[in-house]
Amino acid sequence: MKIVILTPTLYDEKSPFNHLFKDILQSFIDSGHEVIRIVACEDIDNYVKLVEAGNISYIPIKRKKVEKSNIIFRYINDVLTNIRMARKIKKIKNADVLFEDVGYSSYWSVKVAKKKKLKVVSMLQDVWPDNAVSSGLIEENGFIYKFFESFQKKVYKKSDRIICISDTMKDFIVSKGVDENKVQVIYNWGYGDSPIKISFEENVFALQNNLSKEKFYVVYAGNIGRMQNVELVVDSAEILKDSKKIQFLIIGDGVNKEKIELMVKEKHLENVMLMPMQPSSLAESIYSIANINVIPLVDGGIKTALPSKTGVVLSCGRPVFFCFGESGTFSEKVKKFDGVESLSSTSAEELANKILEYSNKENLICNSEKWFEEDFTRKDNILKYLKSVEF
Repeated sequence: MKIVILTPTLYDEKSPFNHLFKDILQSFIDSGHEVIRIVACEDIDNYVKLVEAGNISYIPIKRKKVEKSNIIFRYINDVLTNIRMARKIKKIKNADVLFEDVGYSSYWSVKVAKKKKLKVVSMLQDVWPDNAVSSGLIEENGFIYKFFESFQKKVYKKSDRIICISDTMKDFIVSKGVDENKVQVIYNWGYGDSPIKISFEENVFALQNNLSKEKFYVVYAGNIGRMQNVELVVDSAEILKDSKKIQFLIIGDGVNKEKIELMVKEKHLENVMLMPMQPSSLAESIYSIANINVIPLVDGGIKTALPSKTGVVLSCGRPVFFCFGESGTFSEKVKKFDGVESLSSTSAEELANKILEYSNKENLICNSEKWFEEDFTRKDNILKYLKSVEF
């Protein structure tokens, strides 16, 4: 089978999705499929291939780098890139499947693929333009929203299969009128198939940063952007600033990093340690050092996204607080596992109280790794991706 894969966004070495996409590519090749990857890049002669060995070829498409917050220029850039990709698809002979990252701009490539009788598998890592509404970039049901949504729905309609990364996201897509039978949930996995066990004494991150074992660590690590709602973590740290035992670690970079730094400074929070984004090789050590890992999103954000780090965090077997607010099916799953909590996306008091409660527990029961084994292992989810393209 010949699979055409679109990668319309520029490579970001810090993206937590890199290892996932590399696994997907490698699994297609290892299963005997031919892969043609049409990939956007800034330099047509120098681009990251992720996978080089095996029956895979690359078609580079030059794309300019544009700030994500600039909706108009981003849209023009996305459309021009996708039109160029659509022209390349026209020239590919005997292809069977188009595997693409669904978005309003992918309409042109999807349209060409359907004309050439290709099956279309659309991978939905987030839901545009609803995630732009959640992050405050555009207004819900405004002209810009309706414009982007019209193209997004056309892609949904033309897709033969749509892959979502959470049950709540699937529910949201189906509520838009998408056929439930063609929507499949495949959670983003961690770095392996087994739970991670790293003792404090052997934790590389702890050793590098001289962290004390006597502290109770509340960790947020990842992108610090508009969707992530890291402000909630800072506000809860302010409530708990007199608790000498509890130490907050906020690790990462992003468009809201300066805002978070200013909040910590103005609130005089000595219980918050800010650190830049760390290498992905340290991810398991960072999440393992946590007495609590906090994963917040803006209110309603769970409908449109689920942080890619979720599988890695759960694999470390530490308590996890998902501050998503009402999250439907996701909240129901959370209830099945000890040490995993579903909390408000707006109440710093609730988060602070729950952190204080856990810090005072002598015999804390946590089986978050069980959820990892149930939904987030590489081997099971890679098999699902393989089946999604084998019509």
